[in-house]
Amino acid sequence: MKILTSPSLFAADLLNVEKEVKRTEEAGADTIHFDVMDGVYVPNISIGFELLKAVRKVTDLPIDAHMMTVCPERYIHTLAEAGADIITVHNDIASTEAILEMIEEIHNHGLMAAIALKPKVEAEAILPFIDHIDMVLVMTVEPGFSGQSFMDMSEKIRAIKGYIGDRSISIQVDGGINADTAAICAAAGANVFVVGSAAYRSADMKATLDGVKASAEKAYNF
Repeated sequence: MKILTSPSLFAADLLNVEKEVKRTEEAGADTIHFDVMDGVYVPNISIGFELLKAVRKVTDLPIDAHMMTVCPERYIHTLAEAGADIITVHNDIASTEAILEMIEEIHNHGLMAAIALKPKVEAEAILPFIDHIDMVLVMTVEPGFSGQSFMDMSEKIRAIKGYIGDRSISIQVDGGINADTAAICAAAGANVFVVGSAAYRSADMKATLDGVKASAEKAYNF
């Protein structure tokens, strides 16, 4: 699997979003991670659909909308129209049947679909969705706030990698990711790295992302 970096726009300077998006492009990012929080599923409220539309106008990078919300199914069409390329929903916001319907709708809109697992959710929770998704997001912090300390989810990542087998499914990690923690996750099987504070608070964002990618590529053995 190709190693990819995905800076999380929620950690950027939101007073200067266009400049931050351009800085993200110039730093060599592969995708943009776009966190949507509703203040219900997580105790925070974040950026929304109008900003997503604005970001879409100034970049061709794929946009990964991470829905930390209780009713993501209400917004799939809106996200597609706004310019998202990937929609990620959490496994515990609805029944398995309802989430499978969401995944189908996401695909029907021509987008990629991903399932996210919070730190306390076991790897086995991904099994009902494994034949229907394009990516698994393993949270390495509790969702809701940027700048948290990394939680080592190597055992979970390794288990999920085993479940995936020869399927073409990426494993993304999000939370406390830098060159050191990316290596830990890559050694277990992760290949997509959401970089928030470490990227946008860096004086040299390109060097930071290059460091994450190089460290992960060195550790990835699959």
